[in-house]
Amino acid sequence: MLDHMVIRLGKYLRIVGYDAEWDILVRTHDLIVRANNEGRIFITRNRRLPCQYPVPKQAIVMTETDPVQQLRQLEVELGIDTRSRLFVRCIRCNVDLLPVEDASTLTGRVHPNVLRQHTSFYTCPSCGTVFWRGSHVRNTCRKLGLRPPAGTSPDEST
Repeated sequence: MLDHMVIRLGKYLRIVGYDAEWDILVRTHDLIVRANNEGRIFITRNRRLPCQYPVPKQAIVMTETDPVQQLRQLEVELGIDTRSRLFVRCIRCNVDLLPVEDASTLTGRVHPNVLRQHTSFYTCPSCGTVFWRGSHVRNTCRKLGLRPPAGTSPDEST
């Protein structure tokens, strides 16, 4: 569970395959309560956390301001694997993506050029967003210092 100070980190956690939740409309107090109830680690940059809010059962206070460095901090502190589950979750809905068996079902939802250029597609069962391996995957991997996955990694449609 992430507070509003580390939402970009949350998006990166989803990109590397981790279940990451946040809600910009919910107060930090309630996020901590929810994290405690759901057995989640509460992640924030707020160093005065214990003075202002209920005590999280598990918490990490990020020392880095850059989200990429925050991800590195979690690699060290939690031993998270940032490589084996790249691009398997919807960055919007936080659910596992499903492979599209028949790309022809995407006609009208994906630009024809994309359908011609790519063979593997994925969809979010919650929001319906279509993903494929394109430049977004390569650019994001480059930014995160990761090697793009071979073959089956999806990229978000825009």
